[in-house]
Amino acid sequence: MVDFIGLSHRLVAQSIFVLVFMVPAVCLAQSSELDAVRSMVKGLEQQLQKALERIDQLEKEKASTSVRVGQVEKSVQAVQSAPSSFNPAIGLVLDATAEHRAKAGGDFNFRAAELGVAASVDPFARVYSFMTGSKEGFEVEEAAAITTSLPWNLTAKGGRFFADFGRLPKNHPHEYAFVNTPLSIERMVGGESKADGVEINYLFPMPFFLRATLGGYNKIGEGNERLDDTKSRAWSRFTYLGRLQTYFDVSDNHSIELGSSLAYTPSVRVAGDPSGGDRTLAGIDLTYRYQPLDSTTYQGLTIGSELFTNSERVIRPSDLIKREQSFGGYSYAELKLNRSWSTGFLFDYAPSIESPGKKTLSYSPFLTWNLSEFNRLRFQYSFFDDKVREEKADRGNQFFLQWTTIIGAHTHGFRGR
Repeated sequence: MVDFIGLSHRLVAQSIFVLVFMVPAVCLAQSSELDAVRSMVKGLEQQLQKALERIDQLEKEKASTSVRVGQVEKSVQAVQSAPSSFNPAIGLVLDATAEHRAKAGGDFNFRAAELGVAASVDPFARVYSFMTGSKEGFEVEEAAAITTSLPWNLTAKGGRFFADFGRLPKNHPHEYAFVNTPLSIERMVGGESKADGVEINYLFPMPFFLRATLGGYNKIGEGNERLDDTKSRAWSRFTYLGRLQTYFDVSDNHSIELGSSLAYTPSVRVAGDPSGGDRTLAGIDLTYRYQPLDSTTYQGLTIGSELFTNSERVIRPSDLIKREQSFGGYSYAELKLNRSWSTGFLFDYAPSIESPGKKTLSYSPFLTWNLSEFNRLRFQYSFFDDKVREEKADRGNQFFLQWTTIIGAHTHGFRGR
């Protein structure tokens, strides 16, 4: 007979052993596994946090790098758009004449040594300057900044420059087709239209060239002695300019350049006349060019003419203060025979500002020999019928031999006259 009582006692003992020893062991193993999982999750959380922080750091570095790259790209673009920023174009012109006046004798005349410097500042502006030394001394003839990226076809210029008045007054004398500045320009404009001020140009969106200029200056004219532009003054004593200029092709071989200018000074002081008065200087210029396409660019014909009118109160020789209006101007023609030779003729009509009835007429044939594009000789004969100047040495027959040389880069733009 099976001993059920003993068997039951053993089963109970085994159960107690499992409960006492095995269950705690299993529970202990499970607890250790949970702790390990918790530790692993915590470690993953820490790694994830570090990864997020690193991502934020990299994004900040990327943004900073993008800004630096953008700045570098802009600098590169600026240098590419202004290749002369660190290497300005520099040129030098020497201009001298040997002269003979029938009533005064001969003279070697060192007219000028003109140093030109030009460069782009950045994509928004460029600067140029012309400094001239002569027997009268040294001066800054031009030093101006010009914008290059204004909207609406606008261009602004500021500094010292030749105001956009007329055609030849804004050119340097060595650029003329003849030797000397016409007396009509000397007396009515004041020679070169040098001015300290600002100008704004607007290029009309037309199928042909049409440009308008507005300007304000201390004064216009290097030889204009009506005021001292080194002193402050009322705005009514400044000079204001308006000009309209066009250029168009009549045909493949013929072109016309036409311009009109008006310079107005509201108040000009006259000695002995406290009230003063305004001054109006106006001009119209016309240039015709014949350039045959079936020939070289060194052949052709240019005819240029300019008329001036000036109205202002002046002191007459009799000490009478009176408003006078004078008219004057010049005309010339230049025939280009070939690459080396050209010839032409200049006529000039120059009245006296104080006494318009008195005038100077001059007639000047000239012959030019271009040894190269950098070296030029020019011979000119002039006859002056002068009823204005008291100095007789300035009258009659005069002979000029001009020698002009250029080194380096020297240009004044489209001024082939």
